[in-house]
Amino acid sequence: MKFGRAGLIVDLTYLATLLAPLASWFSFRLARRRRWQQHRAAQLSLLAICWATVLAFEVNLRLQGGSGAFLSTAAAAWRPLARSLLLVHISAAVSTYTLWSWLAWVSQGRLQTRLPGNFSRRHRRTGKLVFAGLVFTAFSATGMYVLTFVWS
Repeated sequence: MKFGRAGLIVDLTYLATLLAPLASWFSFRLARRRRWQQHRAAQLSLLAICWATVLAFEVNLRLQGGSGAFLSTAAAAWRPLARSLLLVHISAAVSTYTLWSWLAWVSQGRLQTRLPGNFSRRHRRTGKLVFAGLVFTAFSATGMYVLTFVWS
């Protein structure tokens, strides 16, 4: 196995992706304890960190030659699987981050009203979808990391 080949930006993005479900889970515990301001701060901070790392990763990826150059680091035998997994990973990540951003935006305005309020059920359900997306994104990112940097 070969480690340390990914580079700092890739490693930081991967670390943020791995920690996002765990940090979200702790944030959910804050909400269950009716500590909504702390829940909000944790979620907004986590969302900002995740977006920042992903954007840095995207810029780095484009400067390195795009996804084709990224996939070329995988062993030839693993490239078809890596390409398929990358498509699934990107689809899940974009959907998750879009839904998460929407939830943060909509919830921001509703936090000032009486809590838990009539939006709470939708907020919880959507938050669970975002959490599932974060978990899936972490697993698919792990698959990509292994295929492109460990087994290559």
